[in-house]
Amino acid sequence: MLTSAKEFRQARTVLQEAVTRDTRNATLKGDLIRLEAAIDGLDAALAKARDFKKDDLGNSIYDLVSAELCEKAGRPHDAIALLEPAVAARPSEDGLTIALSRLYTSVGDPKKAEALLARRLAADPKSLVVRAALARLYQTTGRIDDAKKGYDELLSQSPTDVAALLGLAEIAIAQKKWPEATDYISRARTAAPNDPAPGLLLVNMYGLQQDWKNAASAAAELVNRFPANVEVLDAQGRVQIGAGDTNGALATYKHAYELAPDSKPILSCYVSLLKEAKNFQEERTVLQAALDRDPKNTFLKGDLIRVEADIGGLEAGLAQARKFASDDPGNSLYDVVSAELYENAGRKREAIALADQVAATQPADDNIALAIFGLYTRADDSTKAEKVLNVRLKADPKDFGIRSLLASFYLDQKKYDQATAEYTRLIAERPADPIGLNNLAWLYQRQGNLIKARELAERAFAASPAAAQIDDTLGWILLAQGEAEKAITHLSAANSAAPRNPNIQYHRAVALQRVGRPTDALERHCEMILDVRVARAAELAALRWVIAFSASP
Repeated sequence: MLTSAKEFRQARTVLQEAVTRDTRNATLKGDLIRLEAAIDGLDAALAKARDFKKDDLGNSIYDLVSAELCEKAGRPHDAIALLEPAVAARPSEDGLTIALSRLYTSVGDPKKAEALLARRLAADPKSLVVRAALARLYQTTGRIDDAKKGYDELLSQSPTDVAALLGLAEIAIAQKKWPEATDYISRARTAAPNDPAPGLLLVNMYGLQQDWKNAASAAAELVNRFPANVEVLDAQGRVQIGAGDTNGALATYKHAYELAPDSKPILSCYVSLLKEAKNFQEERTVLQAALDRDPKNTFLKGDLIRVEADIGGLEAGLAQARKFASDDPGNSLYDVVSAELYENAGRKREAIALADQVAATQPADDNIALAIFGLYTRADDSTKAEKVLNVRLKADPKDFGIRSLLASFYLDQKKYDQATAEYTRLIAERPADPIGLNNLAWLYQRQGNLIKARELAERAFAASPAAAQIDDTLGWILLAQGEAEKAITHLSAANSAAPRNPNIQYHRAVALQRVGRPTDALERHCEMILDVRVARAAELAALRWVIAFSASP
């Protein structure tokens, strides 16, 4: 309770007294190290961990907590440097091995992660947790057959292993094998009736099929069993949003927020729903309460500026921005949000003037750079937009988020060679990034390299099997390779997930025509043209297809 209220110093005193009473309690010491990081920073926490480790050399918790904190601070390579000697010194400790393998994967070296896990499994073939970690690694890197084999071996040793059952269920869901997935989930629920994870997967499976009736029923059942579980409430809220039950979702997220006011995802969803409902007074109350708990959170301040503008108009929002700026001089966020308010009010000249002013300072904060980039992009000034991203990358070439945006920007600008180069760099760093893999697959397909395009698209699909755009990319590539039946499976799934996307509708119609279902193809395009929400360019493309098809014998 003390840590959740950010009473860190008082919590540290309480924990220190507990450690003094129970000097062998390593779990308490781990919590104390984490508090040290929250109060005095990472280096102080690492020093505390080293002090504890001196008196407890055989315990791995100090290495694990230190690595955890390094990773949270954006220093994964430092975390690896901490764990590598620990694993070398204690190779039989599965927790250390699994943590290090996960870090290798996170920095884009899955082969090293695989070698580490395989070596440990060779030393102890009966280690279920390592076998599960290796199967999960195969699953996340697209080696589905190897993953299934690993999970099957797990089940042969432990038929009720929940990790294996859920892993196989996830694979079945990715392959759209719904009855098989349901069976694995049911077995997992029987094996672990007090674990909400199987039920959550069932809810997500129904959501992927847009079967909101069954999704809502499964979510309600979960909430009845786990009424105080925030993850369960979040799942119910997402289902209610998908089903169009905005009021129900608002009530659910209000309850979740009351249970976990410090949860950023819950707060974000709740505030978004309040804004959508135009309940700006309650939105302001919630944001102010969150800021009271975390007074240095500039993002909350930005949202408070926006809600003041929603309530009292542009001048009220600008006044709030000036107030925050006077208490936090040198922070350009308030100028960026003010520029956004000017833009929303139709005063683009003032918006761009403020953006130019902030850009000249070359901000080191990604979020400010992204906001300025957005302003320039919406003002159709692609030269300034590109410059903002390149300035940030010059300062930090390893900034994955900024480089991802630059790659996407090049794609939108039809600068395909630059986009290919940037996405190639991104994938080298994070081999399982689904967006990068998908977009690079599209670029290779455009070049006519279908073999490379398919390999990338299949990796993207393995990493994110529920994404409509990835299903669409893979389906369109399969169709280009002459595998129309396989293509229809993916394109139909994409169409179900994004039923109003004209490109997906067009791709599916072409596939239907290829397999000898011209009537279905024509119906899909007629529906598309009659839908007033379809973009004009897509309508014309579809119309040309329908006319050409109708004229054929």
